This record gives sequence, C-alpha cells and structure tokens, in this order.
Amino acid sequence: MRRLFAVLLSALLVFGFAPIAKAEISDLHGGLTPCSESPRFQERAASAATPQAVARFERYSKAVCGDDGLPHLIVPATLEPFGANVFRGHEGDVLIPGHIFLYIAGIIGWSGREYLKGARKSKDAADKEIFIDYDLLKSSLIKGAQWPLEADREGRSGELRESDNNITISPR
Repeated sequence: MRRLFAVLLSALLVFGFAPIAKAEISDLHGGLTPCSESPRFQERAASAATPQAVARFERYSKAVCGDDGLPHLIVPATLEPFGANVFRGHEGDVLIPGHIFLYIAGIIGWSGREYLKGARKSKDAADKEIFIDYDLLKSSLIKGAQWPLEADREGRSGELRESDNNITISPR
C-alpha cells in the first residue's frame, strides 16, 4: 500500500497538478528585454572595436538584457518531463556542475564517516584520528565513491539512522 501511494504521489508530482503558466520575460524576470531591443546594449555594441567583440555582441543580441545592458542567463524553473531534449537552454550550465559538486561533497562526507567508523573499531582509535592510517583511508575512499548506493542500502536496512533509544535527551 505504501509503495502504491509513493508511485501515485511521484506520478502526480512529475506530471503536475496544473498546466505550466507562460509569462512574458519582462514580467517574470524583473524588466529583462531582448538585447536587440535594449538601448544600453546597443550603446555597448556600438563601442565594440575588434572583430571578436563585434561577433560577441551579435551572439549576445539573441539573449535577454537587464537595464544595465548586460546579458542575463535564465534557467527555467521547470523541465519538461520525459522531453526529447531536457537540456534545451542553459540548464546544463547549472545542473551538471551542481550534481558534480554534490557527488564530490558526498564522497568527502561519506569517506570521513567510514574512516571514523573504522577507527572506532580499532584499539588505538584516538591515534588513528590524529595519525592517518593509509590502508583505512584507502578503503574509506573507495566506499565514499559509492556513497549514493551505500546510503540507499543503509537507509533501507535502517543502519543509516540511530535508534531513538540511543539518542540522549537533555532534562528540562
């Protein structure tokens, strides 16, 4: 029953409750206009001296500009589910580095957790926290690289969370 509820909830969230609203760029993004129509951008483009600068301003003229005449990057808040081309704009400029950052941060955190768990099992745990044990570090880094799979496995088995009996509560 819980799995059925989870599947139905996921389907509702993926397909949405309401149709996506369309808004004008100027309304949605605080006064942004196409750069080809921005007077400040046209002033900047007129002062371009080199052929590379002229080509750059031609490319930027297809973007949207603020009041300062500088192009702005817009990443839509929603992606079309199951679309043929998910990264149709600049979403990849944000999503890909964001996922890489989260993965590397997870490796660092999970490796440290595994190292401390391994050090706690040895007789000289305090020394292993001060003087790094290379073999334990190497095995911890390997487990850290697999952190999404390990977190899922430990989450399903209940090993990831401590039981309520082992959590101390301060008296009031």
